[in-house]
Amino acid sequence: MFGAGCSSTKFVPEGEYLLTNVKVKNRGADVRKEQLNPYIRQQENTKLLGVWKFYLGLYNLSGRDGDKGINKWLRSIGEEPVIFDPFLATQSSRQISLFLKNQGYFQSSVSDTASFSGKKKVKVTYDINPGNRYFLKDLRYRIEDDTIRDEILRDSLSSFLRPGRPFTVNLHELERERITENLRNRGFYKFSEEFIYFRSDTTVGNHLVVDSMVVVSPEDAFGEKHHRRYKINDVLFHIGIGTADVLDSDSSTQAGGADTLNYKDIFVVFNDELSFKPELLSSSSYIHPGDLYNAGLANRTHQLLSGLRLFKYINIRFRETGRVDEEGTPLLDCLIRLSPGKPQSISFDIEGTNSSGNLGAAGNLTYQHKNLLRGGEFFTFNTRLARQNQFVRTSSEEFNTLELGAEASLVLPRFLLPLRIEQFRQRYNPKTNIGLAYNYQRRPDYTRTIANARLGYNWKSSRYISHSFYPVEFNFVSIPEVNDDFWERIRNTFLRYTYENHLIMNMNYSFLLNQQVLGQSRDFWYLRANVESAGNLLAFVSGMWNNNSDQDYDELLGVRYAQYVKSDVDLRFNNRIDRYSSLVWRVFAGVGYPYGNLDVLPFEKRYFSGGANSIRAWPVRGLGPGSYNEEGARFYNQTADIKLEFNLEYRFKLFWILEGALFLDVGNIWSIRADASPEGGLFEVDKFAEQLAVGTGLGMRFDFNYFIFRFDAGFKTHDPSLPSGERWIPLNRPWTWNDVGFNFAIGYPF
Repeated sequence: MFGAGCSSTKFVPEGEYLLTNVKVKNRGADVRKEQLNPYIRQQENTKLLGVWKFYLGLYNLSGRDGDKGINKWLRSIGEEPVIFDPFLATQSSRQISLFLKNQGYFQSSVSDTASFSGKKKVKVTYDINPGNRYFLKDLRYRIEDDTIRDEILRDSLSSFLRPGRPFTVNLHELERERITENLRNRGFYKFSEEFIYFRSDTTVGNHLVVDSMVVVSPEDAFGEKHHRRYKINDVLFHIGIGTADVLDSDSSTQAGGADTLNYKDIFVVFNDELSFKPELLSSSSYIHPGDLYNAGLANRTHQLLSGLRLFKYINIRFRETGRVDEEGTPLLDCLIRLSPGKPQSISFDIEGTNSSGNLGAAGNLTYQHKNLLRGGEFFTFNTRLARQNQFVRTSSEEFNTLELGAEASLVLPRFLLPLRIEQFRQRYNPKTNIGLAYNYQRRPDYTRTIANARLGYNWKSSRYISHSFYPVEFNFVSIPEVNDDFWERIRNTFLRYTYENHLIMNMNYSFLLNQQVLGQSRDFWYLRANVESAGNLLAFVSGMWNNNSDQDYDELLGVRYAQYVKSDVDLRFNNRIDRYSSLVWRVFAGVGYPYGNLDVLPFEKRYFSGGANSIRAWPVRGLGPGSYNEEGARFYNQTADIKLEFNLEYRFKLFWILEGALFLDVGNIWSIRADASPEGGLFEVDKFAEQLAVGTGLGMRFDFNYFIFRFDAGFKTHDPSLPSGERWIPLNRPWTWNDVGFNFAIGYPF
């Protein structure tokens, strides 16, 4: 449609040229093309898959009359042709040349050449010869103020400007920022980057530079001869009081006749009744009277207060008091203004659900209290009702699953431990999670209930890294009803143990790295790693109550408990190619090993594959283990102990709210023990590669801003359940409807 029906130069005026290609000839191995792209002022029209100018084609589908509605719409969702501008090409060469000089290539040369092809088309080539790069030979210091000389030289080993490094503008800016941050964190309230500049000598030869850092005194700026340290005088929390009242108040501890409370080393100023304990504010502040001013601690105090989720507005300011202490150090007051939000909320949500490809509807009723015990405790009570449509494996017959559940959780803004470790809270913002939950699930083949109790801790060690540790998690799983036909098939197999009543008492730890920032389109990594262990403590103490048992396993409260170790890793990378497209890949690897008191992993801890967030050409729980194929099974219910998956997806915007995707899914599940594995399902190093399932496909996504509705069609490409030699389907026979998996879901698959 776009190739035959429309000319790419349809809207290129006479005497103008369509920019069809931009090429960079780079003779420097150390300079990547990706570094130069931001400085090229004109790029050709965006291509999908590197060849198809889809958005230009949409624009060219419009008619000449730009006032018509359909033409306006096509032009709004398409991309206007890029008309070649010689001035912008020259500007691009200059910008690239400036960039290279900022990177230490002082003898670089850049030229641009326009090659005209056809009547209205042109290609532009940028020829870049960076030349030799300059490196730093030595860094010298000239610090006029004795007050800060030792402070700067003390951590010079951390300098970005070390001999042998490339001589770049960026490293100089980073060094200015580093020194400024260090000094402001050591009491120098008025110090800024403007006090630092550099003088560089590039004439020493051999492409080396002798650098000199100059740090000037503040005399010209403030009329003082030395940079001065500042100390904190008072710390004042103003709760719900206007900024003008705070700043215009004659007294540092009063504002507009408000009440004042002195707690430990802080003042709390408020108009109405204080809705939380003052201890919460004291423990949430890194700033204390008598301490040196520290800009970093002010930022961390803001983060700690934000983590309480109690305040809709937080502002931290410092003001000079005009007074000094006994040592002559000037004093600052710290003013922290807080505007409390509403502590309670209740909501009712109706949502579409997707559980690995099976669609349904759910309703949630949620009550939240952000300050339950007046100490920032976050309480949540949630009830849920859900129904889901699933398909019978051997026919088009559908069946419904029903789920009922309730959960109560309490999150405390501190570690609930017999020891007080306040400094740990201030550094890592830890939280204690206490939860109780009950869940009822009804399927045609079984009915299951799960009661859960847990105690755990969460904390952040950096902006992108968080940790979760649950020393105690208790699950009681009851299977009150199992379908007779289903039980008859599994009663003499290892699977029977996963459908009997059992108890899980485990501990687990999770590590999460998530570099994604909402609202920003950039590359980011995602990594989640989990380690879990269950039953070891119970096995250690079980002799206290099971000495006289004739069974070959132990019980707690009359129920057999599980014993296993389990670990998995989920790694993802989102590579933003351009403003319209991205390439996302994911690797998942997990293994669970049952032993001791129960020879198989509990059903809810076993891995499965297939569905909308996994290998999309197969239905949920319809793949594996290994090359196993249970033809007589009525429902898909295949699980195992090991899971390996690799997913690759190319995502691109089409028009309006519509997005497209091409994907490749590879993976399977396997059993880890020969005595608990179906035929062909055991993981073997020399065989697992040929048992990997491969699915390819394409998808459509509708981006409604608040949520994304997704439709994916996956095609079985390599089916490990088929006989050897027939597994690559496109090479042996045409695809049939049984080889296609359709998935409807909410949100991206990963």
